[in-house]
Amino acid sequence: MENQGNLEKYLNIDMNDVDNNFIELGEDLSNCLNCNEKISNTDFYKSYKICPFCNFHYSINFEKRIEIVCDKGSFKEINKNISIIKPVDLKLNKSYKKKVRTTRNRTGLEEAAISGVCTIGGINSLIIILDFGFLGGSMGLIVGDKISKAFAYASKNKLPVVSIISSGGKRIQEGLHSLSQMVKTVIASNGLLKNNIPHISLYTNPSGGQVYSSFASRSNIKLAEPGSIIGMSPLQEIIDVTKNKNSINVTAENFYNKGLIDRIVPRNKLKIELYRILEILTSKNKIPKEIDLVLPRYIENNLKNLYKEKSRPTSSYYIKNVFDDFLSLNNSNIEKGIIDFGLAKITSQPTIVIGQNYNRNNKKQNGKLSNKDVLESIKAIKLANSFNLPIISFIDNTGINKSFENEIEGIGSNISKLIDKFINLNNFHVSIIIGEAGGEAALPYTVADNLFMLEHSIFWAGDIVEKKSNNEKISAKKALASKIVDAVIPEPPFGASKSPEDMSRILKIYIIKTFSLLNNTNKKKIISNRLNKFSPTYYDEKLISTVTNEVNIWRRVLEASYKALRK
Repeated sequence: MENQGNLEKYLNIDMNDVDNNFIELGEDLSNCLNCNEKISNTDFYKSYKICPFCNFHYSINFEKRIEIVCDKGSFKEINKNISIIKPVDLKLNKSYKKKVRTTRNRTGLEEAAISGVCTIGGINSLIIILDFGFLGGSMGLIVGDKISKAFAYASKNKLPVVSIISSGGKRIQEGLHSLSQMVKTVIASNGLLKNNIPHISLYTNPSGGQVYSSFASRSNIKLAEPGSIIGMSPLQEIIDVTKNKNSINVTAENFYNKGLIDRIVPRNKLKIELYRILEILTSKNKIPKEIDLVLPRYIENNLKNLYKEKSRPTSSYYIKNVFDDFLSLNNSNIEKGIIDFGLAKITSQPTIVIGQNYNRNNKKQNGKLSNKDVLESIKAIKLANSFNLPIISFIDNTGINKSFENEIEGIGSNISKLIDKFINLNNFHVSIIIGEAGGEAALPYTVADNLFMLEHSIFWAGDIVEKKSNNEKISAKKALASKIVDAVIPEPPFGASKSPEDMSRILKIYIIKTFSLLNNTNKKKIISNRLNKFSPTYYDEKLISTVTNEVNIWRRVLEASYKALRK
């Protein structure tokens, strides 16, 4: 019980008592406050301040953060001593001034924020660290100014930013001037967005208050340490106004499940994770035009219904076997949806991959696209546009999830938004139907500059409701003849299910060849071709024929009605 009390005290440190709590708890423990195992002599705890038995992450100061994240000896602080003109109306009492002086002596910091340039895995970066040990990492005038100047420096020098958040509460002693730093830092972070400069934030325990609600939430990719307490309001204030106390869960894990952060990363794996993200987002590599790859020939055979084989490879299988260094940014358990998306490389070129992962062996899955899947796809497009990355989509679904929950969450309007986002993508989009493509669930993803279809895949004109449905089933051969798809990708003998590795190699050849051609096509021409491809003129002949037939039918109906009335 005493151990549990210490842990609760540790997790709920009051900003106003940070000094006392840190001294009392100590930075080096003999036994873990969470599981009570002896940890003081373990290398894992000494290196990362993580319990090797229960994975509890303890608070660490800025020096330890720099040691863990930055390449050895590469960190150089910037904007260390900032002088600001104190507003005339700001009156600081003696106790606050004394607390600041005491905290400076204890931490060796001038303020709660420290910024500097460094390399992470050899990649030049700018890092911003908020240290909870300095007045709870709260944001006052000087902190806001330091962060804003750091963003300006990164924008000017084209440096990706990593911000590490350990902050809670408000700098109430500085009143409205402290609050206004939220606006200031948000404006400063816009410089990164405008210049397509990556910003990765890491939420640690705790991550809240004005810092969380301003620049930290503006980052492109949001990471969190396991078990971190996250949110705008202090936990106790949330408890006070919430009726169902048992429903309160403000941990990183719950924020991840709700789609508010992208990945949960243990501290010992943070550096390699940051490197992988930065390496993809800052890479300028492209597949060159002179690619000597022979595309396999499409030879028609009489095999049927291979698209619904339980062993048919999923998009997850292809992502794993076709791409290099895939980093999933999917926000929830795949069983709650079918979309997985993330950053990847095809040979050396960075790209965004969106996969509809319909696992026919999983009885909990029905291959239906949910509203959350649509929102994940919109998020993927936003990330692609931010860094001018191409997108490749794998289509495999059985239609839209028609539950009330999805309807009331706005799946109809979000499908429309998704179509619009794909139409206005600022780079190219390659899409491949790998199994089934069901109606509205597939349509947005077919808005592509190149749309391919595996030989034994199927395009349904509507949702797949039941086995006896009269829903039109369009084969790859028919889709190619109707110019619905640009090409049919041949499958190995007896289909992709029997030779998934061979199918992956064939897919990789097609993707590399397509990227090679599109990389060397003018972007304006790509977008223009896309708009023309899906404009009404593309379907002029069919449209005119359909409209003419409809008009003639209705004319005959009206004439017959008129004659009947005269009689």
